[in-house]
Amino acid sequence: MDQEQDYFPTKAYKLASAKMQALLNGELKRLEKLGPLSVEVCKKTLPEIIQFTEQYHKAFMNYLTAVLPQHKNGIQCGPNCGNCCRHYPMSIEPFEQIAFYNAIRKREDLFSILEACLARTKNFAELLEKSQTENPQPDDPEENALHAFFEQNFPCPFLLKSGSCGIYEHRPVTCRMYFSETPKEFCTAEFLQTKNNRSFIVYLPDAIEETIADVSRYYENLNLSEALYEGILELNSLDGELFA
Repeated sequence: MDQEQDYFPTKAYKLASAKMQALLNGELKRLEKLGPLSVEVCKKTLPEIIQFTEQYHKAFMNYLTAVLPQHKNGIQCGPNCGNCCRHYPMSIEPFEQIAFYNAIRKREDLFSILEACLARTKNFAELLEKSQTENPQPDDPEENALHAFFEQNFPCPFLLKSGSCGIYEHRPVTCRMYFSETPKEFCTAEFLQTKNNRSFIVYLPDAIEETIADVSRYYENLNLSEALYEGILELNSLDGELFA
């Protein structure tokens, strides 16, 4: 079951948070000069978007270094596990979507990736519709659909046979923020909502989350999905317009 923890404001925590906030504030100033981003403007400033995303990911990793030691039970995540890579990745920021697609767009297996993304997107849409239809007033139909997707053991198309991530360097924050204090055998759908599983998500401070939302609002005209697989498909349709 997902755990949420408030972190003690250590010196490392404060420093990592301040650096992330400063990075985001700098990006906001850049975007304020450009205004709401069109496809054309994004194409012209693509190097800046990619550079900012890389810095954003680096700042988040520094934040993890500051807060993960506060989990006294220890982090059990290790190489070649990949159990959490059966989730349906959501909450991807638009600048992450753009940087991610830019990293994969020239791969020889891109067509196979697009097919896999389409299959997963359709599957999740069916699960969400089923959740909404069978119980019109559930607590959270999207949460139910996400859990149902995980139960199907549908691995990410970027997950290698070894269990490692095939695009680890470019993975979005939603893939970087998921951890477990229990061995990998308990990070499966069978145990996800039981006491045997102590998986958790590392959230950023509220003020930083609000600034991230402010940055992402500049991309609203692109209408990109927050779901990774759907976003990849949408950006593929814009490939000739957005990417050089």
